[in-house]
Amino acid sequence: MNHGTGNGTAAPVGSHELLQRAAASPQFQKSKRLRDLLLYLGERGLQDPNCTLHEQQIGVDVLGRRPDYDTSHDTLVRVLVSQLRKKLHEHFAGEGHDEPVIIEIPKGSYVPVFRPRPEEFPGIEAVLLKPAFAARPLLAGMLAGMALVGLAWGTYSALQSKREPSAGGRPNVEAFWRQILGNGQATDLVMSDVNLLEFENLIGHSVPLPEYEGHEFDQLAERYLRDPGQRAMAKQFIRRAPTAIPDALMARDLGVIAAAQHVPLNVISARDLSSSVAESQNTILLGSFRGNPWIGLFEDQLAFRTDYQETPASVRFINRSPMAGEQPWYRAEWRRDGYCRVVYRPNPKRTGVTMLISGSDVISTEAGARFVTSEEWMRQLRQKLGLKATEPFPYFEVLLHTKIVNNTVPSFELVAYRPHKS
Repeated sequence: MNHGTGNGTAAPVGSHELLQRAAASPQFQKSKRLRDLLLYLGERGLQDPNCTLHEQQIGVDVLGRRPDYDTSHDTLVRVLVSQLRKKLHEHFAGEGHDEPVIIEIPKGSYVPVFRPRPEEFPGIEAVLLKPAFAARPLLAGMLAGMALVGLAWGTYSALQSKREPSAGGRPNVEAFWRQILGNGQATDLVMSDVNLLEFENLIGHSVPLPEYEGHEFDQLAERYLRDPGQRAMAKQFIRRAPTAIPDALMARDLGVIAAAQHVPLNVISARDLSSSVAESQNTILLGSFRGNPWIGLFEDQLAFRTDYQETPASVRFINRSPMAGEQPWYRAEWRRDGYCRVVYRPNPKRTGVTMLISGSDVISTEAGARFVTSEEWMRQLRQKLGLKATEPFPYFEVLLHTKIVNNTVPSFELVAYRPHKS
């Protein structure tokens, strides 16, 4: 992959010293690899802000890879650069808060940018009222919708907090998450890729996991889109990797749980995950099968398998072995009824665990997030699985039916469950 360049302007005075201070900060003391990567990229960017850095070149110079190594299978550079972006943000929001100049690595680029610290951002109301958005009603509408959904969720959370016991009074929730977060493995919370859904709609095909991991979006656009204008639009669109509000709220809630148990939780985008990490570490995968292709690693092993139909567009969960009172399949109805599958299982190498919170749509994923953080629902699950109060949760699979109202899920029900003895 050939990523873009920096901002093409001369770095502010003192940028070399700033780079050294950042590299010596606590965020980088525990990871020599990230520190070396920061210094390498930073020095290259200071020497030539207009330079172009290739992923393969970084892999050779920093990681010691062979000059002909295959970046479509070895994605460590992308993973490390994603972690580096996060660490830089943490540094300049914490210890480096008083630095007048900050270092950023823009999305789609490997070249750091040294620039004066921006002023505080205005509120969302001011952003939406800027003239620049006048010619872009769709984007303004999306932002306004996000604000309203966030407000609705905040109201719901405030009400829910009155019903739920305090964090110290949630024994089933705490016991369950202690099994996941406290097993000695690093845990990645992998948020879905919302723009991937639109990209797939544009090209009329799902993106297979190998092409997704290799970021082969330009090649897919060339393959499926004949119109040059549509190809250009698809390529531009997929360069952004936002996530869904339910995913962000799940990250917030799990961050609180992880902090209470004094264990780290890494929040990353689906585009920054790699096969080696997904197969060997703890991962929590959020989103639908189309919005998070990593879920495809497990589809063939699950009791409830995702079934997408392109034309006309529809989604259902197929019940492979229906039990008494269950249906052979559960079909979602757009904006009215949905389903969310919650799966707790070992990772492929059995060195940690994997959790899937996978909705038939973006909105229904919210139900799964609430299920695994609700004391009442986890208590009910313990009862249905026939567990004693002190017994650990076995691997399991749960299917939830969601009722969708105004792009929210005010209620859901448990329609099927399976313990997995493996």
